[in-house]
Amino acid sequence: MDLFEKESFPEIVRDGKIYAQVCLADEVYEGKGKQIRFPEDLDMQIALFRMQGNLYALENICPHRHADKIFDGVIRDMTVMCPLHGWTYEIDTGENIIKQQGVKSLRKYDVYEEDGKVWVEKPKTDVIPKWRK
Repeated sequence: MDLFEKESFPEIVRDGKIYAQVCLADEVYEGKGKQIRFPEDLDMQIALFRMQGNLYALENICPHRHADKIFDGVIRDMTVMCPLHGWTYEIDTGENIIKQQGVKSLRKYDVYEEDGKVWVEKPKTDVIPKWRK
């Protein structure tokens, strides 16, 4: 089923946060990113990464030019570089590592794997970029 055909992801509440089951664990490949779009709003996106066997979830929209390309970035060590303009972020924290480019970082989301499924902390609708409002 295509991401755009889904009306919503299955959700649970855990430790006071809402988590959505976004994909199967074997759909997230080591050293590659995967784009997750929430059906509520196209700017509610997450980039999933599997690095050294661990899962990481970051905001997928680069704050530089508002492009949804972080998942498709150049991955080196534990960083991902936006493929459009080179802004570079730590995969485990979302921090921008080249401060001359700007101080904006990517939001980091909790993620876990259970019974072959990937669960990600669901972004709140207030994360929709201010530039779009």
